[in-house]
Amino acid sequence: MMKKLTLTILTLASLLLASCDTKKIEVLSDQDKATIKMEVEVVINQIVENSEAGNFEKATEPYLNSPEFIAISNGVLADYTGFIKSNKEYFGAVDHQKYNETRILFTYIDKKNVIMTFIGTGHATFKDKQQFKIDPFAATLVFKKIDDSWKVTYSNEFATITPVAENSAITK
Repeated sequence: MMKKLTLTILTLASLLLASCDTKKIEVLSDQDKATIKMEVEVVINQIVENSEAGNFEKATEPYLNSPEFIAISNGVLADYTGFIKSNKEYFGAVDHQKYNETRILFTYIDKKNVIMTFIGTGHATFKDKQQFKIDPFAATLVFKKIDDSWKVTYSNEFATITPVAENSAITK
């Protein structure tokens, strides 16, 4: 009887100690989410506006130079170096581009991690005068707050890109 009681007490004590080590899930308030959304939207605007303006350095500045960085573009995987190289080539070839947002979704992980999904369309004109319709365009970016700055740690972009005939009515 004493052995059974001792075993029961040890089991309960073990369970109690194990449960004390369990991390609590951080629940974000509506105010937390609004603040995060506002801060991340500033970074998204920096990326989009500078992409449209052809400012490669400012458009890619929010992307984290880290071995953990992953970028996927239409199924092609790249690390940070490959991402920067391919974007530099693209920026060198494009004359101007314009993106139109149809929807932005936020998934809040915690106060320092958020997933943003951008859905829209676009149009690009290259220096050789070729024009392309980008429809649909979707980008999922994972942002992490590092030293009070939101950085992109993961990017997955998909686009259907079709050439526009020279006499087409599509405008820039």
